[in-house]
Amino acid sequence: MGEPENGENVGLLVLEAKSLRPFRTKDEYLYAMKEDLAEWFTCLYKEISLDADNFLEVLETGVLLCQHANEVRKFGAEQKSQGKLDLQSNFVRDIQIPQYDVPFRKDIKPGTFLARDNISNFITWTSKMGIPEVLRFETDDLVLRKNERSVVLCLLEVARVGAKFGMLAPTIVQMEEEIDNEIQTGEPPPQIKTCDVKSLDQMVSLIFCFLY
Repeated sequence: MGEPENGENVGLLVLEAKSLRPFRTKDEYLYAMKEDLAEWFTCLYKEISLDADNFLEVLETGVLLCQHANEVRKFGAEQKSQGKLDLQSNFVRDIQIPQYDVPFRKDIKPGTFLARDNISNFITWTSKMGIPEVLRFETDDLVLRKNERSVVLCLLEVARVGAKFGMLAPTIVQMEEEIDNEIQTGEPPPQIKTCDVKSLDQMVSLIFCFLY
């Protein structure tokens, strides 16, 4: 498992407004979100081969999920030890990242008991971290594809937590942060760290049409 890239090692790109690709169905929104998450994971862990089409297949052993959970814990601890966190912020005071490494088994086949156990361990970690039940998924949502959207929303919420500590986030999470910042401060958003230049219109459309 490679070390996650931090903001200093990822190139800064400006999202350029392009023609809006209309999303006609919820399935198209879901696919676009999987694209964004796949690009994000690939930026963090460059040795994996991940895209929207194989996204759930790669995740269904639970290995990458547990590895990422452990990287979030490690990154948060490093940021805190280096004095890079605002310990007085409401977010840092309220968030409870479990201080243990999520156990998991490597080199296992999808659909097996061990794979399900890995996924269950990740879900337990998200619960202990304080992610609301409505934003968590169940093992069969991933293994049997019962609710892909729940998997996507949970991973976005995990990414939001990491972003608060300074980890690279999916483009849509960064967009949400910049929109909130602009509303609160009136300041224009800074350049966004991303692996891919997306249409600004597309990302705003995803925020308001997929999530809400």
